[in-house]
Amino acid sequence: MKRSKTARHVERIDAQIIADAERAARQAGALPLAKLARVKLSPEAQNELVKELVSRGLERTPKGVRVPLDEQIANLVARGGRLPLKDVPKRVKGAARAEITAAIQRLVRAGQAHVVVRTQTEVMVGGPERVLSRDALAQLEKIAAQLGKVLKKVRGKGVSRSLLWEDLTAQLEPLREPAGVAAPDGDAAQSIVIESLKRLEDPRLKLVSIPELVRSLAGRLPAESIHRALESAAKSGAIELRPEVGGEFLKPEDKELCPPGPRGSVLSYARRVSP
Repeated sequence: MKRSKTARHVERIDAQIIADAERAARQAGALPLAKLARVKLSPEAQNELVKELVSRGLERTPKGVRVPLDEQIANLVARGGRLPLKDVPKRVKGAARAEITAAIQRLVRAGQAHVVVRTQTEVMVGGPERVLSRDALAQLEKIAAQLGKVLKKVRGKGVSRSLLWEDLTAQLEPLREPAGVAAPDGDAAQSIVIESLKRLEDPRLKLVSIPELVRSLAGRLPAESIHRALESAAKSGAIELRPEVGGEFLKPEDKELCPPGPRGSVLSYARRVSP
């Protein structure tokens, strides 16, 4: 008598099936119903598993379960992360574009994230980032209009004209950041630096010029904080710091942005070791 090749369905779930399913879903970001468990479940057992996963903080979707959408997006910009807005849908699992857009709007309204414009690119950043308020943006608009009129005169026909730096500084004075804004702590600064290394690294050599790194974070972290974060990351084994080969040829303005190395050397390159 031939045995049936049809696999038997598991009728009841246990704690191990639930734990394995939750771990798999959180690692993947989202999973279809058929891949929640390693064994075949009966429809009843599958429904029970989904209920358990939802009770543990996951979200039900039409096709499966996912890490809550707001949580997925917030994690992308947590601890100093920055991500072009157009890339968010590529990094989020188990959601349609309309859902993602609505979630971003919720996070922005709640102050958990911001969408900023950097040159011509819309970028999503975390809630703790220092961004211009509505009042500051309105002030910036007024200053831009005033500067436009001044520049029109500067570019006028006749004798070559310029501006005094002190006059430009005075025009921008209303936009000066309020005093008392705390700089990121050590852990947050290190996360910001590591994220910037990922963004700036050479695809083949994985190296980043430290002067370039410091300049890219101008206005966000002082050079001293960047140097401390690099030294801390190097001690933990997350990165390597390398001296400039032929350091005497390093430009003075670049040398000032580099941390000192052993025996009077200058550490001018960083390379991530851990992924």
